[in-house]
Amino acid sequence: MSIPSQKDIRIPLLHLIHAKGGEVRRQEACEMLANYFGLTEEELEELYSSGNKVFEHRVSWVRFKLCSEGFLNGSTYGLWKITEKGINELSRLGFIDKPFPVIETPKNKTTFDITIRLPGSPLSEELEELLELIVDEIAPDGPKKFPEDFLDDNCTDFYEVELPGTQLQLAPLTRAIITSPKRHFRYQAKNPPEAKYILYAYDVGSKKIKIPKDNLTLFKVVKAYEKYCDELARKAFELFLEFTNDEDKAELLKKEVEKKLGLRAKREET
Repeated sequence: MSIPSQKDIRIPLLHLIHAKGGEVRRQEACEMLANYFGLTEEELEELYSSGNKVFEHRVSWVRFKLCSEGFLNGSTYGLWKITEKGINELSRLGFIDKPFPVIETPKNKTTFDITIRLPGSPLSEELEELLELIVDEIAPDGPKKFPEDFLDDNCTDFYEVELPGTQLQLAPLTRAIITSPKRHFRYQAKNPPEAKYILYAYDVGSKKIKIPKDNLTLFKVVKAYEKYCDELARKAFELFLEFTNDEDKAELLKKEVEKKLGLRAKREET
């Protein structure tokens, strides 16, 4: 069987929590659901590009959704509790008096540890986990690369700009002059899109950047990347706001997502 969808996980998760006396630890919930759905070791080890496991992510994501809808109580980190609303939902669906199917865990079955931590982060464990879940939700295959993923295959005419190999930034009060922090390097771009293109494409240590000669192509590539960054940031903010009901937290977590995904268009503007 393939990894179940979030929709397929919802009711079994509620059901098993109620069957376990109204509360369960996340590891046990994941193990019971894996057995319930008959997942193989290969399915349990399937990863997103971030390194997080797909099944664990879906279970945790469903739990966050159920908390936001009032079916689960998320006040105690690591302990998943059903609410009166969740019990009423199970009763409405006819599951309230049915035992949750118990399947013995094979000895070679993969165990779970889905606690996610960001070393040195000031965020709570709960927000750290939510951050990882939303990064995987909005960019499951990882962030797109600039400029490679935004260039048309037909674009073959480039010129190169030599760079110093140090950190670069826009000079104050300008839109087309690139400098190093100490102003030892200075480059006058032909227009603002070229300046942005260089900053978005540049990695510290690089010596050259290939830039499309056609100005319209240059403009389109830069705008497409900025739109992509804006859309990811907007999705992240909306999801964080849905779960936290706190605009300040949502804004903080959105910025963490921008850093984690390396969204340079957003970071260069701040």
